[in-house]
Amino acid sequence: MRWLTDETGKRWTVERVGRTSGIVPPKPRAEVLPEPADIIRFHCESDRAEPARETATRAGLLEQLTDSELRALLNVAPRAPTE
Repeated sequence: MRWLTDETGKRWTVERVGRTSGIVPPKPRAEVLPEPADIIRFHCESDRAEPARETATRAGLLEQLTDSELRALLNVAPRAPTE
């Protein structure tokens, strides 16, 4: 888990919640095979009214992403599915 502060000063936790398989579908749609990707979720700790957000990024350690990369992902991440 990591902490991130966005451009407005809100504080977010960032955690990996899963990984896609990268399994090739039976009928390939592209010549490039898919690679596994990490699914990361953002929770706003400073504003509980802010919905959680979730997106996929390249597989690897969360610590390898810079704060600016995480902010860019946060800005494009859709709302996380509700459970």
